[in-house]
Amino acid sequence: MISYIIGEVAEIADGAVVVECNSMGYLINVSNATITRLSQGDTIKLHTAMQIRENDLSLIGFLTKEDAKIFDMLVSVSGVGTKAALAIQSVLDASQVILAILTEEADELCRAQGVGKKLASRIVLELKDKLKSSETFAHHVTPQQSLATGNGDAKQDAVDALLALGYSRAESLRAVMSIDLDGMSSEQIIRQALRKLAVN
Repeated sequence: MISYIIGEVAEIADGAVVVECNSMGYLINVSNATITRLSQGDTIKLHTAMQIRENDLSLIGFLTKEDAKIFDMLVSVSGVGTKAALAIQSVLDASQVILAILTEEADELCRAQGVGKKLASRIVLELKDKLKSSETFAHHVTPQQSLATGNGDAKQDAVDALLALGYSRAESLRAVMSIDLDGMSSEQIIRQALRKLAVN
């Protein structure tokens, strides 16, 4: 299993990049959102997922661990393949995908090319149930804790999103509570928290 690849962007194609590492060129499928952030000659680190089919072995790359986790989560849903998952990640970042699932906003997922209402609803149904029933969500913040004051729903949504991405409850709470939350939406809080966690 290849966890990540560090190398130089040798080529940029439609939906993929070639990363040269140790005199080898790795063809890696990526989202359009990732492509827009890359230029030929860049030295990058791509976190990877590997898919093995009968006549195909392919790598999918992500600029952050969060994006890789989102991809794994999406393709776990029946009917969601690499193409659909990357299409979603081409129009929504990690925080937006998680928030769409937690708030049951299937229409947000339908913004992705080739993702219809039926598939989007299935993604929301299957993943929200899995996330809420997992150990990650076993312990929620109680009303007595600081999340209950001011902008509480947005804070809780942000904590739930970070938990879904694999951060511990302590890390999630610490990141959210370190942000000036006045008037911020759940999505904005998640983005700020992810930036802080990436630095730490």
